[in-house]
Amino acid sequence: MVILISLALAGCAGMTSPQPKFAFHSFSFDGWDDTDKWAATVDLLEYSYGDQYRMVRKKVAPPRERLGPQAGVAGTMPVGDFLYVRWRIKATGEVVEDRVDLRALLPKDMTKHDLTFVIEGRQLYVYLVTPKPKGVKDPPILKTYLSWFNVTYEIYPTNTYAKK
Repeated sequence: MVILISLALAGCAGMTSPQPKFAFHSFSFDGWDDTDKWAATVDLLEYSYGDQYRMVRKKVAPPRERLGPQAGVAGTMPVGDFLYVRWRIKATGEVVEDRVDLRALLPKDMTKHDLTFVIEGRQLYVYLVTPKPKGVKDPPILKTYLSWFNVTYEIYPTNTYAKK
């Protein structure tokens, strides 16, 4: 009887706290190498790819005034439910933030995929880079330099990926 009660409680606990989905994939961005070199026009202040893994979250802290324009993490890690980015437009000082719900935008299996973003003024662009290689000059060439080498889809603000 005690075993049955323990199993029932364990089952209920699992239903109330869903576990994050893990996959070998990467999260990266590069404000110097992307096609519009966005680091020249904006200061990155904060980013968070989900909230389960500290290696894909960072916030500017004094005395620093901005984060670096490049970062990347690859490995088995939680697949993020959202991407949050906050930045400052250098020309005006305006601070902009955007939070993208990724749950309906990412494939069921993120294995060997990369999630990246590009900032252009007040607009955030999010890209899903697949493991499928392509020729450097084969279309489409998107705002991220990663689209030169692998089949890549814009998933925000326009979703060009058909979820599988």
